Amino acid sequence: MPFSESGMVPDIIFNPHGFPSRMTIGMMIESMAGKAAAMHGEVYDASPFVFNEKRTAIDHFGELLARAGYNYLGNETFYSGVDGRQMEVQIFFGIVYYQRLRHMIADKFQVCPVNTAAIDDSLTVRATGPIDPITHQPVKGRKKGGGIRFGEMERDAIIAHGTAFVLQDRLLNCSDRDVAYACRRCGSLLSVLMSTKAMAIQKRKV
Repeated sequence: MPFSESGMVPDIIFNPHGFPSRMTIGMMIESMAGKAAAMHGEVYDASPFVFNEKRTAIDHFGELLARAGYNYLGNETFYSGVDGRQMEVQIFFGIVYYQRLRHMIADKFQVCPVNTAAIDDSLTVRATGPIDPITHQPVKGRKKGGGIRFGEMERDAIIAHGTAFVLQDRLLNCSDRDVAYACRRCGSLLSVLMSTKAMAIQKRKV
């Protein structure tokens, strides 16, 4: 872990790209307020609507930090915990109340049972489960043995890795891949509710 000039080691390191998306700017202001309160030994109020546009919370706590000998914006010089070299840029460092969530991956992890009947012999066996009879996509819910959501961000991550086979597997083979029967004359799909016997008769007519 990196450490500051005073020898303090952070408990948590945040990715800065998470703040513009989540817009948790209040936590950054709280961090400045907590650092200023610790340096001056006082209690400060960082709740909303206490400050205004002329006197912002950043200006108020920035002046308190500067008075205590720290950077106005709460940045500090850090050193690498591996080789001890100084980092090229200053890092925002402060005190903030952070509560750990009780979510555990052991409670959320799920693997659907393998259904070899729904997969061709040419494909390797994959984790599949119940599907919706209309859309042929995996059902929702862990109690139903449903699949895990594979959204746009997951898709973009797979594309960025260049693993096209995984993308095809998740979004096609393990999702709504199906074999459909079409009419040779009009090109329309045959009814999914048609029985095997009726389908055989329909094939002979075509």
